[in-house]
Amino acid sequence: MSKGISTGLSSKKHIIQVVLALLLFISFLMPMFQVSAWKNVSLKNDSKGNGITMLSISSSISKGLASAVRKAKLADGVTTTIAQDGAKLSLAGWCMVIGLICVSLILIIVFTNNLGVRWGNHRPALIIALCVIALVCLVVSTLTFLTFRDALNTAAAETDEALAKVTAKLYQGDSVPTLKVGIWVYIAAALLLLMISLQLLPDGKIGFQRSLLWFTLPALCMYTAFVIYPALSSIHLGFTAYDGVTEASMRYVGFDNYTNIFGSQRFLHSLGNTLIIAFSFTILVNIFALMLALIVDKIRWGKNIFRSCFYLPVLISGIIAGFIWRIMFNYSFGVINFVLNSVGLASVKFIDVMPNALLSIIFVILWKQVGYYMIIYLAALQGISKDLLEASSIDGANSAQTFRHITIPMLAGSFTINLTLALINGLKVFDEIAILTDGGPGFSTETVTYMIYKVAFGEMRQGYGTAMAVILFLIILVLGGFQSTMLRKREVQL
Repeated sequence: MSKGISTGLSSKKHIIQVVLALLLFISFLMPMFQVSAWKNVSLKNDSKGNGITMLSISSSISKGLASAVRKAKLADGVTTTIAQDGAKLSLAGWCMVIGLICVSLILIIVFTNNLGVRWGNHRPALIIALCVIALVCLVVSTLTFLTFRDALNTAAAETDEALAKVTAKLYQGDSVPTLKVGIWVYIAAALLLLMISLQLLPDGKIGFQRSLLWFTLPALCMYTAFVIYPALSSIHLGFTAYDGVTEASMRYVGFDNYTNIFGSQRFLHSLGNTLIIAFSFTILVNIFALMLALIVDKIRWGKNIFRSCFYLPVLISGIIAGFIWRIMFNYSFGVINFVLNSVGLASVKFIDVMPNALLSIIFVILWKQVGYYMIIYLAALQGISKDLLEASSIDGANSAQTFRHITIPMLAGSFTINLTLALINGLKVFDEIAILTDGGPGFSTETVTYMIYKVAFGEMRQGYGTAMAVILFLIILVLGGFQSTMLRKREVQL
């Protein structure tokens, strides 16, 4: 038995199967078909319409629909048609239940197999069969739901009177709500196809030694449910006119948001500010961080004190740092202008005019984060072998030559990490801008991240804001990936 457990744990294929089976189970448990307009609305027969979900499809919605049209006293033909449309949901409900049973069996099989339970040589065929059944049930349920949606909308719109009565009694609104298939349907279908493909691979191809991946499964599931899924599911908002409040605004607009974004001078200006801040911050923070690391590394007494002092601003939140420097930059009573006035110089408008406002933002984020990058360089400097430095000294190399030919190449890995992190963080600056300038004066210091916030939550255009967030994600992905690739190649050359 212990040998079987060891074998199961040492197989990468088996671990991937467990992860896929767990995600499959989650995807079938999540609401497959959502009708948000029916949330918390009584269907007049003591059944609550909490959306067309996996287990409520065949009961509450069907009965509630028939009851509503009956009490609405519609024409016989309309009543019969709508009632029949509601009855069709029974097939979708049973299909989802069967699919859930199949994926539950798949999860049990792959999980117990990793615990040493032997299912014989027919285990891959059994998993494939269950996947096929679940996939067929998913397709049938989806097609049945789509048929019901089209038939219901057609029946409800046969006459103006019928439409008014149905919407008043059933939807509690002014129009027939949009019925849509949830994103988990597509996720479940993709996972089923991936599971089938995995069964066709021989075990020996992807075997590996005992892995700690088992201990990361709970965190992976939580991260998937609360980070990855919300991020992926929000992408579709970029193709809608959603305002963040009303369901009526959840209408598909295609690529209109993206077209309007790239045609907006405000966005192009904010993108320019973002790139200026990101590249300026990336270059300057690495220069100052390396300088501080070299200074602290040479200090013989009180090294920990200086290191802590330089790192202290990193521990301050961006909001607090913004408030501190907003007071210090104040034109009327700020500390900096007070010092300038005391030596006979005129006051300076740091955050009220351009380009001073943009330079002030760059200065604040430099002050706050330089200590973080300094620690990385300092750790790398302390990791350089003393033998190399002594050998260069014996060979007659001066300090500049030692720094160029030994220190810099040995810091190549730190350069890659710091430059990549600095670029990504520079592209995402938000807190300091929100407190120091609020994007002003006007929109002159607005960045893409701050514009996303203002548009999505200030102007209530979350669909438009989500589209900008997708664009920013792609920019970070491309620039960060390109920079990291080039720096890693440079590491090899050094």
